[in-house]
Amino acid sequence: MEQFSLLITLFAALVTPLILARFKITQMPSAISEIIMGIIIGKTGLNLVQPDMTLKYLANLGVIMLIFLGGMEIDFTLFEKKEKLNKELSPLSIASVAFLSILVMSLALSAILYTTGIFDNFILATILFCTIAMGVLISLLKESGLLEKEYGQTILLTAVLGEFIPLLALTIYSAIMQKNYISAFGLPVIFLIAIFLLYRFKPVYKFFDQIDKSTTQLDIRLAFFLIFALVTFAEQIGAESILGAFLAGAVMKLLQPKEETQEKLSSMGYGFFIPIFFIVTGVNLNLRELFANPKALTLIPVFLIAFFLSKAIVYFVFKPRFGKRLAKAASVLTATTITLVLPILEVGKSLKIITETQAGAITLAAIITCLVCPIVFNRTINGHKAA
Repeated sequence: MEQFSLLITLFAALVTPLILARFKITQMPSAISEIIMGIIIGKTGLNLVQPDMTLKYLANLGVIMLIFLGGMEIDFTLFEKKEKLNKELSPLSIASVAFLSILVMSLALSAILYTTGIFDNFILATILFCTIAMGVLISLLKESGLLEKEYGQTILLTAVLGEFIPLLALTIYSAIMQKNYISAFGLPVIFLIAIFLLYRFKPVYKFFDQIDKSTTQLDIRLAFFLIFALVTFAEQIGAESILGAFLAGAVMKLLQPKEETQEKLSSMGYGFFIPIFFIVTGVNLNLRELFANPKALTLIPVFLIAFFLSKAIVYFVFKPRFGKRLAKAASVLTATTITLVLPILEVGKSLKIITETQAGAITLAAIITCLVCPIVFNRTINGHKAA
């Protein structure tokens, strides 16, 4: 079956949204449905797919595209200081306090797991608990019509911090674990290169509009150059490739691409590369082995509760500005986590600080948050739109 693995994976990516549409399943994020499809056709289920080098390479490109598009979702105007007529905190201030609160809660929860012996990697647990699924969050805010409102912008900024800070922490932690300290010192260099590329290519990018043709697609070529340039540099200094991908997305966004450019990149990512990544993730999940391991099995409810508790503090940060109902919705929504959890677990496995079974348990807990949180969020804000 190995020679047909890619074909079966692409067929699974094609039929998954069709199945959701046929049975009118609207609350499930596409990432989760693709992981579930991967579980069905993978090790746990029919065992139809055995990922070869080609499929693994495409899956790696999928996670890079996923993080890149996450970087492109940042609205940098939200970081600009704006004069306020009243003394209310700005969205950036509220988001910063919210993420700082999440970090404190994550540290406390990680300490509990470490001292009780449930999970012996304090730093990795903290990074996992801090993460927020920005991609899932954005789609839910768009569907509810809240993304352009101050409430939605505040949640989005919290998610941006919940994606970038854990990525940065993961890179530094990975460098320390591998005793490759140059990568930690090389992080500022990545930022400097990103800024250099921005100012160096911005005039050229504006010139693209005058010469761009359907057969050249210069904007797309530049996007992939940025991706591979920053990913390659990140890997060369020992940093994580996903950090380079995120910075490439941020740089591309700062170039102020046309909406058409962002749509084309999203089409390529979500139409081909990203579904392969999520399906292969499901393929590699061995739930039979997981359920046969009582110690690993206990990690599912433990991490599920921790994912929720680490974000519960958001309620108290949002409540003074947005009220009880929207504060509750924000705390539920920020508990959604999957997109960064998967790359973090891959790094953990490569560093040999977690086992395959532990990674499966944590992945399953993250999947459950993506199944539960959208439903609770939509019910909470139903009939109540932010001003």
